[in-house]
Amino acid sequence: MRKILMTMVFSMLAISCAPDGQGTALEERVRRLEDEKEIRALLVRYGEYLDAKDYAGYASLFASDGVSTTGFGSATGPAAIEVLLEENMGAPPPGYINKDRLHLMTTMIVDVSGDAATAQSRYTVFDKSEGGRPVPLHAGRYADVLVRENGAWKLKSRTSAGVIPYRAPPQAGKN
Repeated sequence: MRKILMTMVFSMLAISCAPDGQGTALEERVRRLEDEKEIRALLVRYGEYLDAKDYAGYASLFASDGVSTTGFGSATGPAAIEVLLEENMGAPPPGYINKDRLHLMTTMIVDVSGDAATAQSRYTVFDKSEGGRPVPLHAGRYADVLVRENGAWKLKSRTSAGVIPYRAPPQAGKN
C-alpha cells in the first residue's frame, strides 16, 4: 500500500512539474497574485510620494510614455509629469517633511492579464486642521491602466476624478 501511495505522489509531482505546459496553472495564479501585490504597492506609493512632495519618485511610477490626467491637466512621460506637479504644487523646501497631508488609498480592484493590468481605487485626502486634527479635504477615484516595463509595473495611464466635491474626469491630452 505504501508503495502505491508513493507512486501516486511521485506521479502527481511529475505531472505538476512537467515542462509540456501541464502544471503551469498554479504558476500563473501565483504570478498573477504577485503582480497584484506589486501593483497595490505601486498605488500606495503614489499617494506617499505625492504627500512627501517627492515628485521624481511620483513620476517614476509612470511608464516612459505614461499619461497622468488630473485636475492639474494632463502630462505624458515621467519628466513632464514631474514638471506638471512642481508647477501646480510648488517645489518642496529643502528637507521637507510632510506633517500636514495624507492620501488614504482604498478599495483597490486590480485585474492582471499578462504584462498589462487595470486598476480602480478610491482616495481620500486629509489635511491638518488648525487644531492639528485630520480633516477630509476631498475624495475621488482613480482609473488606471498599467504595463510591465523593463520587469517592473508602471502606470500607463492614470485618470483622477473627484467625487467629493464632484469633478468630472478630465479628458486626456487637454489642459
